[in-house]
Amino acid sequence: MATYASYKTLTAENFTDNSISASKLGAGAGHKYCTKYIYNERGLRCHACSDAGNCCEQANGKCCYWCVPNGVSKVTFEIWSGGGAGAGNTCCNNCSHSAGASGGNYAVKTISTCPGCQYTVCAGGTWPCSKSHTCGASMGCRSYVNGHNLSNFCVTGGCSGWMCNGDAWGPRHTQTCANCLICGVFGADFGIMGSTGVSGGHGACQCKSADWMQSGVAPFVGRTMVHAHAEAWCGCACYTNWPAGGGASGTSSYCNNWAKCCAGGNMGGSGLVKITFA
Repeated sequence: MATYASYKTLTAENFTDNSISASKLGAGAGHKYCTKYIYNERGLRCHACSDAGNCCEQANGKCCYWCVPNGVSKVTFEIWSGGGAGAGNTCCNNCSHSAGASGGNYAVKTISTCPGCQYTVCAGGTWPCSKSHTCGASMGCRSYVNGHNLSNFCVTGGCSGWMCNGDAWGPRHTQTCANCLICGVFGADFGIMGSTGVSGGHGACQCKSADWMQSGVAPFVGRTMVHAHAEAWCGCACYTNWPAGGGASGTSSYCNNWAKCCAGGNMGGSGLVKITFA
């Protein structure tokens, strides 16, 4: 005698291919979406760690191969590049302020694929692996995915911070001088550049008014970093901004003395890749 449970049992042989469309399915039925993230695990574990000068591993990216599972015919790749590095504030004999680095750039691409296809996936790192004591720093590293149905799908790294030098009395207004004015998205359906860093501050050589610095942020993820001081001689960037955030830059408020030598910039956050498939 048949049971109720047996009436509910359906197998592939009961259906003709493509006989049931997505529009005929109830809410919650249909594809099961899976998500995989590729990133440097140290970045996640230590995303707000102080940079004590030994963070090379934290600056690394991560590259690997990803193989399309059985039953998958479409895949969406989202990529974030590494954030730019913050600048130091050590090379000019005046009251000056540094803009933070730009956040990593973002791109997304959806393609048709087939089981067994293999893709090279790389989440970009960042530079440098410790504090920068130069007026300029370096961009973050690019993130990309290579493989079937993709062509030059990548994003360049976030732009570096920069020392926005003023006259002997320092800058007089807020600036966004960390933007290196490039197009950093390639081969994508859609992309957004990371926001730029900002520098602010004005006043006399001995820090008579507030100085502040803000780093850029990557689209949809991460956070910005701000540090400010009103009566200090200098401010160092000390924390890593993961994922894909721009590095903080140093600020120096005294002119032509030893204090300018301590205002180091910090590295940005390493990048991220998100893979979504049904």
